[in-house]
Amino acid sequence: MNIREIEALDENAAKAMAKEAVEVKGHTMYLVDLGGYFGYSALVFADGRNIYHANDYALHHGDKKDDVEYLRNWYVESMNQKLFTEAELQTPSDDYAERQSKEHYLRNYYPMKREYQTMFCSFKDAADWYKRDKSSAIFSNIAFAYFKPSDRQFVEHLNELYEAFEACNNPLRDYAHAKAAFEAEMWNHEYAINWQADYDVISCFAKVAYKGDGSEIDQTGWTDEIKRAYRDAAKKVLKKWNY
Repeated sequence: MNIREIEALDENAAKAMAKEAVEVKGHTMYLVDLGGYFGYSALVFADGRNIYHANDYALHHGDKKDDVEYLRNWYVESMNQKLFTEAELQTPSDDYAERQSKEHYLRNYYPMKREYQTMFCSFKDAADWYKRDKSSAIFSNIAFAYFKPSDRQFVEHLNELYEAFEACNNPLRDYAHAKAAFEAEMWNHEYAINWQADYDVISCFAKVAYKGDGSEIDQTGWTDEIKRAYRDAAKKVLKKWNY
C-alpha cells in the first residue's frame, strides 16, 4: 500500500486488517501490519473517520522497525500523549510541552473527525463538495479549513473547545508558567545563536513588529512580572549555552 491508499482506508477496512484494536481516549488505534516500507503501524480513527495525521508507521523507527513488541509499546505510550479527551482539553496543563500537544491536537487531529477542505489547497485540487458550493462552506480559523454547512455545529463546538483550552492554559498566567514557556521557545529557536531570537520567541506569544534590537518586548503589553520572567528565562538559556 502507498500512503494515499493508507490515508483513504475506512474504519471497516482498518478493522479487518488489524492485529489488535486499542482504545485511547475516545479514539481507536488499529495495529496493522501494512507490509513493505510501512510495516507494523498504528492507524487512528475517531467518529468513524481516519485521523491519519496522527498515524505512526514502523518506517519512522529506524533499527526498531521490525521489533513488534517495542513498536506496540511505543504506539500506546505516544498516542496517550498526543490524543486527548474533551475533558483533558479543558483542564490546565502545568507542563508547557503538554499544552503545545493539546493545541496541536485541536488544530490538526480533532478537525479530522469531519470532512474538510484545507485552505492551503488550490481550488482545482479541492474536494468536489467544496467546488460546488464554496460560498456556503464554513471556515474555521482553528483548523485553517472549510467545513460542510451540515457540520456547522461541529465547527462551533471546536471553537468552544479552543476557547476553553486557552482560558485555562494561558502560558503567561503567572511568572513560573511564563518562564517555563519562554525557556521552551528559546530552545526551540536556538536563542543564543539566532540573530532575531527575541522577535522569534516573543512572536510565539504576542503580535509584534520586528525591530532587531530586542525591544519587541515593549510592544507586548505584558506586566512587569511577565517581562521579568522573559529576561530571567533568557539569562538561564544563555548561561547553559555558556554565553
